[in-house]
Amino acid sequence: MALARRTALGILGAGLFGGALLGRGRPGAEPGLVTMEFDAAPHRVSLLGREVPMWLYGGRFPGPAIELAEGETLRLAFGNRLPHPTNLHFHGMHIPPTGSADNIYIQIPPGERFTYEFTAGPGTAGTYWYHPHCHELVARQMWYGLSGPILVRGPLDAMPELAAADDRLLVLRDIAFEGERLAGYTVNDWHKGKEGDYLLVNGAYQPEWRMRAGSARLRLINVANARHLRLALSDRRPLFLIALDGQFLERPVDLEEILLAPAQRAEILVPFEDGRPIELLARHYNRGAPTPRLRNRFLLRMLPPPGTRPLPLPDRLAEIPKLDPTRARVQRRFDLSMFLINGRRYRYGRADVRARLGELELWRVRNFGTMDHPFHLHTWPFQIRRHNRRPPAFRAWRDTVHLRPGDEVELLVPLRDFPGRTLFHCHIAEHGDRGMMGTIEVTANDAPLAPPPPPICFAPGGDRMPRLP
Repeated sequence: MALARRTALGILGAGLFGGALLGRGRPGAEPGLVTMEFDAAPHRVSLLGREVPMWLYGGRFPGPAIELAEGETLRLAFGNRLPHPTNLHFHGMHIPPTGSADNIYIQIPPGERFTYEFTAGPGTAGTYWYHPHCHELVARQMWYGLSGPILVRGPLDAMPELAAADDRLLVLRDIAFEGERLAGYTVNDWHKGKEGDYLLVNGAYQPEWRMRAGSARLRLINVANARHLRLALSDRRPLFLIALDGQFLERPVDLEEILLAPAQRAEILVPFEDGRPIELLARHYNRGAPTPRLRNRFLLRMLPPPGTRPLPLPDRLAEIPKLDPTRARVQRRFDLSMFLINGRRYRYGRADVRARLGELELWRVRNFGTMDHPFHLHTWPFQIRRHNRRPPAFRAWRDTVHLRPGDEVELLVPLRDFPGRTLFHCHIAEHGDRGMMGTIEVTANDAPLAPPPPPICFAPGGDRMPRLP
């Protein structure tokens, strides 16, 4: 039975990526177990007429898709064939930050292997992604190609309005070249964040997809280091938002465009009414820093079936509990400025926040910088109570919130299910590597956790990072 279901997922997965060659898990020897194996290693990739050296997961760009159903366990045998340490972070997933799950303190030396294992629990259905999180190496390893999508399915995916849609994953990132190589880093890149002038969809430039249904379900993942994506459709038809940061909304929300900061995800339904091609566009966005103008005329062209009719929208999606701010007995403030949170740079092993498991906390996050900063919390999803003193237009679970200069957000953070030590940080990758990050330690009692292992990563300055071949 498990084999039959997994085979069906595999067939669907080929369509999810628009024909890209992506890996899939296979049933393990135990019921409910999915096994995968891949390495991070140097490879050459054909991009825009160039043979470009990159670092890839499983030799693929983007990396192999991890597909699970709620209740299934992933066992991933991961090897490091890079010339420096690396690891994996399963971004947005509500899984333990300890052991062999989403433990960013695991650091895998060159030539070594590690087996990650975790279970996708009830209510975790959604779109996530994975990337390296070895501090001070994150930005360059991501820029050189290391990221991949995660898809967790659940009961809501069987709704007729969603099951009948053409379900596609879109891994979005920018890129830049210097001759036959990826563009290297400059001093300014570390200040503003590394950006490129081409935008790719699943590793392809301006792909054209033949769609298979009257509506498309587009799962958008912004894996860029720093580029913010202001997305809209070429004929200005509405986007029907159904999920943010991997989690379903209560009902579809009608939007003209959507802004995805780095690390954010969104799922949208696009109805096809006339059979004419539709293009997904990235409009200009000013994030408070000089941004290379994209060379793309569009990101993606969709060709609907002739004579198609749009599918109905779902009336209801998830049930999202309303968190009561009066139950937040602990309130905290986080001030963001260039490379600093609350005036301090990240220090490995220091606990910046000590909290108790099961508590609901109220966090006030303020951007005192001159450019946008996306604020990300590992392990524990939160709800936005107010943004600049205004309640959000709709309730949603989030793991990354976008702040413009001067913005203040109030976050309700339920520290549920898992104790452990992990991170909160700016998800402009270069800013996190430069110290715009802190550690949260959540315990079931007042006893501190054991200290993390000694770091073995390299410093971001100078030439200690090996160059690509």
